[in-house]
Amino acid sequence: MERKYYLLEILIVPVVVALVGILGTFFINAQLEKSADKRAIVDREIAEKRAKADQHIKILEMFAEKVSSNDESQRTLALRLLNALDAELEEKIAKAVYNSESKQSIVKNVASQVAEDANARARDLPRIYIQIRKEENQSAARSIMEKLKTAHFVVPSIELVDNGPLTSELRYFRQEDKPGAESIVNQLSGYGVHVSPKYVPGYENAKTIQPKLYELWFAPGEPKG
Repeated sequence: MERKYYLLEILIVPVVVALVGILGTFFINAQLEKSADKRAIVDREIAEKRAKADQHIKILEMFAEKVSSNDESQRTLALRLLNALDAELEEKIAKAVYNSESKQSIVKNVASQVAEDANARARDLPRIYIQIRKEENQSAARSIMEKLKTAHFVVPSIELVDNGPLTSELRYFRQEDKPGAESIVNQLSGYGVHVSPKYVPGYENAKTIQPKLYELWFAPGEPKG
């Protein structure tokens, strides 16, 4: 119980500020836009803003419930929920969670990744997530990660996965990101890392897949050190 109250005390300020900001923006816009001439269009825009505000409030309510849990998986899930919020708000709350974790943990690592990803979205920077199949390739993957960061790409994490493609590929999820994917493939080629760009359809309108998000999937045994 003590941990729950401590976390709530740390997190209550950004969450309350978020709620006030969401509701305040909605009502101010509503009052201003109600005086416009094209009432039907204005009403529709207000309805859309209200729906977005309601969605954000529900997400924050679920977040507040799960982030105070003693279960790490629940706190990690709470952080993942933040991805549906505006990038600046997501970053602030993720940093609050990071600072509330007293020791290094999975939750602290995820909070750092979420904050970094949100910061990249706010600045409209490309993000590359790296997936490898074996722990022994971690060192080589980290070397590539650092090179990409030096080239001004945001690389939040390296994930060890059980399944994946037989040949290395750079996945992108929006057609508009194809030129970016090709640019990253060329960048990797300069490091001696050869991958193929691959478009993964079905995510063009997905809110969880933001623009300029890429996944670098390495084949078994790659990358080599």
